[in-house]
Amino acid sequence: MGERPPCTRKVAGSSPAISTFYFKNKKMRKQKTSSLIKIMNEKEIKEEFLPKLESATKNILRILSHFDSKKTLPQRELSFSLMKEADEIEAFLDEFGANNNKKFFLFRELIATIRWFNFFLFQGLHLYARTKNYKLEITPEEFKDFRTELKKNLIFGQTVIKNTTKKLLEECKSIGLKIGKIDLYSEQLFPPIQRKILPPDIDEGIIKEEEERIFEILIKYLNVCEEFNLFLNYGKEKFLKEEPIEKYRSLFHQLESLYDTYIKNTNFEVEIADFQKVRGHIATCLHLLEMAKALVHFYERHIEKFYNSEIYYKIVECIGDKRKIENIVEKFILPYVLKFSSKGKNICEKIFSQMGRKPEEFLIDTKILIIPSHRIEDFHIRPIMPVTQIANKYKLNSYLYFNRKKYNLKSPIEMAIAIPDIREALIKENVEILIQGPLSAINEIVEFFKEKAGAVEKILKSELIIS
Repeated sequence: MGERPPCTRKVAGSSPAISTFYFKNKKMRKQKTSSLIKIMNEKEIKEEFLPKLESATKNILRILSHFDSKKTLPQRELSFSLMKEADEIEAFLDEFGANNNKKFFLFRELIATIRWFNFFLFQGLHLYARTKNYKLEITPEEFKDFRTELKKNLIFGQTVIKNTTKKLLEECKSIGLKIGKIDLYSEQLFPPIQRKILPPDIDEGIIKEEEERIFEILIKYLNVCEEFNLFLNYGKEKFLKEEPIEKYRSLFHQLESLYDTYIKNTNFEVEIADFQKVRGHIATCLHLLEMAKALVHFYERHIEKFYNSEIYYKIVECIGDKRKIENIVEKFILPYVLKFSSKGKNICEKIFSQMGRKPEEFLIDTKILIIPSHRIEDFHIRPIMPVTQIANKYKLNSYLYFNRKKYNLKSPIEMAIAIPDIREALIKENVEILIQGPLSAINEIVEFFKEKAGAVEKILKSELIIS
């Protein structure tokens, strides 16, 4: 009797159909599955990856050759084209894991350097081209000084890109990338700079009536200005961190979008010319913060991260002096954001008056008070709690900041928590508290604390900067 075919071999205690199913599945289980990621060998790098990299870098090298030939600041269109290509080539390199490969890591970092300094440059070029249309509330001398400083910093960014381009071309040869002849005068693709977006109408804080909506936007602007004011007073150690810079960049971007959606081309903008000035000050702050974000991102991710390594020194060579980045952010960008945002606050005050509203009810102010330690017996629940009644007289909220905590002055519960915390600190030393809210409320609250607890007002550092 012949042996059964393998497909019908019987398994003890099973039917022929079950036996067939069992052996088919057993065969399937033995089949190997390949990984989704394969590490390339030297041959694959040379024959597959390098040709792809050559193709991917062709446009950016052509743009950089145009860029390097410029004796003056480049056009925005050229910078925008470089920004697009640098973004694409960095994404391409990351897709192939160049950020984890010794041979291609420097190449990737040089592309990143070009990308972020060009982003800084593009935002500055746009601001430089538009400042005359922004109707900034500064004197002709101040305007000239601002543009002179701006141009000086843009030339620095342009120089870094040119230095990095030379290093990039050297690195192309080092990794075996065939560059070929670059046609300086070849036709260049300049994609359109302007983009279209949907209306940002999902903000629940914006109420429906047109006039009230406009007041709400102006109030948001005043709040953003005061938040930035606080950042400059209490966040110096964070100046070169991307997170806070991105926070304020995002806030000014939201303000610009809200203005363009709800105020631009309305009867209010036509009738009250100061509205366009507010828009100009918002845009100026936004582009300055975009420039800061580019520099701070680069500083955090591509300088500090590789401190004292071989890569670090090669990248710093392109920059010349890394302290230049700190100086641009701390001594140029942030002081000018403060200056222009404060000028915008003054314009808002005029708009409120022109629209028949009391500016003091909407203008946001910040005061720092020092409570003397010897007045601890005056700083307890009974004499201090009436401050909530003062705060509740006004439409907008007022806040007390102490020891990195925020308390709503309208809330008896929150004040009942804050007072014991402040008293505990007063046992040891004088205590510094910060009060923020609408100007009229803050003036009354400050007088209350002076009378009841002997508070002394402290001048904000940013007030000294502005003056």
